[in-house]
Amino acid sequence: MNEPFSDIEKEELSEETVIRQMIDGITDCLASMTKEERIAWFRRSQYPHPLNFQKEIDGTVYTVNAHFNASASESIEEKTKRILLNA
Repeated sequence: MNEPFSDIEKEELSEETVIRQMIDGITDCLASMTKEERIAWFRRSQYPHPLNFQKEIDGTVYTVNAHFNASASESIEEKTKRILLNA
């Protein structure tokens, strides 16, 4: 009988399941925190590397550039606080 998924598809589904479980765990953890604890958690876990970077995947180089609106009414920190505190 034919399997509905190839070995590669099974591996991808397994990885996706693990990732979703990890995200659910983080979400549950954050939901149990106070607003101040959530802000502290995000400060501790911020990405420490530049927002502009290149990454090679399977021989293809991908370039990622972050752009910000210089005339925005709030900074990224202010926006993050607003979103977290109003959650």
